[in-house]
Amino acid sequence: MRLTDKVTKTLLILAMITMAILVSACMEKDLSRENDADKLVTNTGNISNVTWEWTGTIEVDAKTPLVVPDSKKYTIKFMEDGTYYIVADCNTGSGTYVLDNGNMTLNPGPMTLMACGEGSVTNKYLAYLGNVDSVVLEGEQLKLYLKDSDDRMLFSLQY
Repeated sequence: MRLTDKVTKTLLILAMITMAILVSACMEKDLSRENDADKLVTNTGNISNVTWEWTGTIEVDAKTPLVVPDSKKYTIKFMEDGTYYIVADCNTGSGTYVLDNGNMTLNPGPMTLMACGEGSVTNKYLAYLGNVDSVVLEGEQLKLYLKDSDDRMLFSLQY
C-alpha cells in the first residue's frame, strides 16, 4: 500500500469518526419524539423547494447511530405541489407525499434501480423512507420519524 493510500484511508476513517460524534451529540440532545412535538411541520412552506442531505439515522435500540458516508449522495427535495425527488447514491427517483398536521406519508414513484456498489446504503435509505410517519424541523435540521418508534432520519440543508 502506497503512502498516499494510507493517508487517504486514515483521513476517511477520521471523517467517519467525526460524523459519528456529531450524530451522537444530536442523539443525546433529543431523546424522543415527545421532545419534538412542538416542532412538527404542518405546512410544506418550511421544508419545500430546498434539498435535504441525509446525514444519519438514530435508532433507539442501536448502540451507535448510522452515519451516512457521503450525505451528498442521499438527498430528498419536497415540492409544494406534493411531489418529492430523491437521490439514493447512483439512483434517482420521485414520488408523492401527504403532510397532515405533522404526519407525513411518502408514496414511492418511479425510480432507477442500478446497483451502486460496495459501501452504498441505498437499501437502508429507501427502507427508512418507506417507514416515515412524521416530520420535525429544528433550525436547519429536518427529522423524519419512523413509524411506531422514536427512530429518526436526520437531514441537513444542502448548500
